[in-house]
Amino acid sequence: MHKVLVPKQSGAHRVACLSLYRALLQQCRSSSETPWLAETENLVRRNFRKYKALQSPSQTVNALKAGYEALDLIHSSRTNPVDRNRITHMISHAQKKRDKYAQLQKQVRQLAPPPAPLTPKAARKAESIRFQNETHRRHPDATSVLDRPRPLGEGKKRHIPVLVNARGLPFLRFKKPQPRNVSGVIRAKLANRWNWIQRRDGLQVDLLFAQDEEAWDRMTGTKDSGAWPEDIQIAIEDAKTKINQFDMKTKDLADKMWKVVLAEKALAGAEEKARAEAEEKARAEAEEKAKQPEQ
Repeated sequence: MHKVLVPKQSGAHRVACLSLYRALLQQCRSSSETPWLAETENLVRRNFRKYKALQSPSQTVNALKAGYEALDLIHSSRTNPVDRNRITHMISHAQKKRDKYAQLQKQVRQLAPPPAPLTPKAARKAESIRFQNETHRRHPDATSVLDRPRPLGEGKKRHIPVLVNARGLPFLRFKKPQPRNVSGVIRAKLANRWNWIQRRDGLQVDLLFAQDEEAWDRMTGTKDSGAWPEDIQIAIEDAKTKINQFDMKTKDLADKMWKVVLAEKALAGAEEKARAEAEEKARAEAEEKAKQPEQ
């Protein structure tokens, strides 16, 4: 059976289309002497995007013929007034067609019924997607969570963070939902630790084979410059060291975060007490003012 060749999957076809595309863009560069070429570049880009998914061989051939004819037309328009007028007419026609389509779409949107309101579940899902997209990267002005407690503005209530254990990795949660960049950092750190564990376990299996090779060398009297298990044992110790260093850093980070929680809690209590005293004082002053006219 004859094999069907999809044009966009052919290397020769791609080279031909890209060469034609570059040649058209080079010819479409306008200057003070060729102002009629100002809109041709956008027209070329738009048509190439429109027809880039063609799979029919006949349609592909017709599109390439049209492209080569446009290349010759743009090139000759620099010296031929007839071709120059033809290009300006084509650009104005395309502009009118685009404006007419935009006006039609505007009328359709005005006549279309308003979209149905989102259900509570769909609204929560849309809000979650929006929040995850906004928190994909760390804010450039963000500071360390350990730089706390911080002063609050007048009338604001302090929220005490919660120390959370994420599979052995601590972090401070101030509110839900959790930012996407925080989740990414947690996954990356835990993935690194798991890779070290897998490396350590795999090397321990390799160490058994190395010990067998060493025993065989002793039995056969083979002399070697170095012991078989030596390098593997060094790699195992290196993996263990990295795991221990990660765990110690995690422990130190947890201690620092817990101190932040205690400091936030103490400051929140002091602010609440000061707020209650201020409210009591304001209430007493109001009662005093209310009694003055009676006297």
